Amino acid sequence: MEKDTLFEKLCPCGCFNSFKNQEIDFIKDFKHWFLILNHQQGFLGRCLLILKSHKTDEIDLTNEEASEKHKIYCLWRQIVAQAFNPDKINQAQLGNEEHIHKGHLHWHFVPRYRRQIIFSGVEFQSDNENTKKLEFSIVHKRITHPPELREKIKEELLKYL
Repeated sequence: MEKDTLFEKLCPCGCFNSFKNQEIDFIKDFKHWFLILNHQQGFLGRCLLILKSHKTDEIDLTNEEASEKHKIYCLWRQIVAQAFNPDKINQAQLGNEEHIHKGHLHWHFVPRYRRQIIFSGVEFQSDNENTKKLEFSIVHKRITHPPELREKIKEELLKYL
């Protein structure tokens, strides 16, 4: 039986089949993880790193999975720096959305900007004196940009991959 969606090919359990615009948001496949552009791009270049297997806590990762996660973060950190030059990076593994993906550990990689940031004619969220010390989930504006803009963001990241 042929798999219907890109994410089903990456994660055969089907937990991510309902994600829209998979071809647009997909960045790279790895042995244990896959990296996607977050559909909410309030912070330009925000990505999700998703574990392919069902695990809900970092303590459950094998050494190989943990090592690969670190290598992917370092790779992502380099490409986002070259593409958009963020001033700071937030990483978050909250574990609050098991109802959406049935228990796949994932990390939010969130670039933060301390200056006005414009890409492709669109202004993205940046911090001011009041927000720069707060975690991203408190100040994040839940903005979903159109697929065409997300495709441009992804293309910019892929230039450096």
